[in-house]
Amino acid sequence: MKDEFNWYFRPSEDEIKSIWENGILTVDANVLLDLYRYHESTRNSLINSLKHFEKRLWLSHQAAEEFIRNRTKVIVSSEKTFNEAKKEVEKFNANFESAVSHLKGNRIIPSEVTEHLLTAITPAIEKAQQEISKAESEYPKYLKSDPILEELINMFSKSIGEDFKTDELIAIKKEAEQRIEKEIPPGYLDDGKAGDQPYGDFMLWRQILLHSKNKETPIIFVTSERKEDWWEKQSGKTIGPRPELLKEASDFCGNRILIYQTDRFLEFASKQSGSDIDNDAVEEIRAIDTLRSNIENAVELVEQNSLVGTKFLHEGELVLKLHKPVRNITGSGNFMPRMNSIPTLETTLIESPQDDMPRIKIRSGAGNNWGFNLHIISVENGILLPVGIYRLKYKASCENPEIQEEKTVLDSADD
Repeated sequence: MKDEFNWYFRPSEDEIKSIWENGILTVDANVLLDLYRYHESTRNSLINSLKHFEKRLWLSHQAAEEFIRNRTKVIVSSEKTFNEAKKEVEKFNANFESAVSHLKGNRIIPSEVTEHLLTAITPAIEKAQQEISKAESEYPKYLKSDPILEELINMFSKSIGEDFKTDELIAIKKEAEQRIEKEIPPGYLDDGKAGDQPYGDFMLWRQILLHSKNKETPIIFVTSERKEDWWEKQSGKTIGPRPELLKEASDFCGNRILIYQTDRFLEFASKQSGSDIDNDAVEEIRAIDTLRSNIENAVELVEQNSLVGTKFLHEGELVLKLHKPVRNITGSGNFMPRMNSIPTLETTLIESPQDDMPRIKIRSGAGNNWGFNLHIISVENGILLPVGIYRLKYKASCENPEIQEEKTVLDSADD
């Protein structure tokens, strides 16, 4: 079984060690962009871990292009966080002053209460304002002088992958569209993004597989991505990379591909090199990932109501809560028990926050027999889906071999 389904089983310690010693290391664009979000010590820990691979570093053309395209935006966004922090402290100070004013107006409360509050909190507010200003003044002006960019240029010198040729690109985009329709990972959760962005993850993935195949070498791939079109999740817990990805890698290039989230990569890199794990760096990476995940995941799964659940038919409702206006939302559900095979899905929106909703399209699909995704996408340019509750009705069905066999027998008898 292990020989036939090699991709399904976790590689042995010896195999992992061999891949780390001989395989090619590549990273997603988000790993490089996050370098602008980390403190210097965390950034240095990650860069040093990448440097351990020396001449075995390689960057796909798609990752390089996405890094270049988004670099300025990330730098500007990071700089804006100082203004946001200042505003938060100012807001806190205004609320504090208002509370003190109300306490002073309360003749029953001793004046010492407000004096103690002012003595304890006012210096803390002033210190916070000073520290934010100091951090802002010390923050590098990356748009003027960028040592991170220079470091990356040196690290990946002459090791950037080729882009798809024009005729190849047409076929790749067509294949990406088909995969999105069938919810084949990775990247189908990016459906609804502008331009060619929905194809980005698949193009990145295909370039990695092609490089592994051409070099006849296993790959270590590091990404900050945490969405379910990359990772298998059960009850909110990440189990590991999507099995479909591991199988595709095995079928396409015949090599192992180890996929790590950035924090896990840093831990494994320390383990493989025999050095101490930089726990502060790992925790900061996780904090940044959590913050980004909270921003990206504007959708909350409120509940899944299963009305019918068999190996051949599932019917129920999925209730989603949208916390901020976005162009498209995705909700995921589970089949319990698992279905006999990958089902077809029918989906209907039966409740939305407003009567004057923008025109939408609804897509649904199951890439396996244990879970499914439902998508609501605004098709009106510039008009986002409103905040609130969305209730979707779904029906998933697959053929029952016993009924099919019985039907075949009856048809034969009629003939």
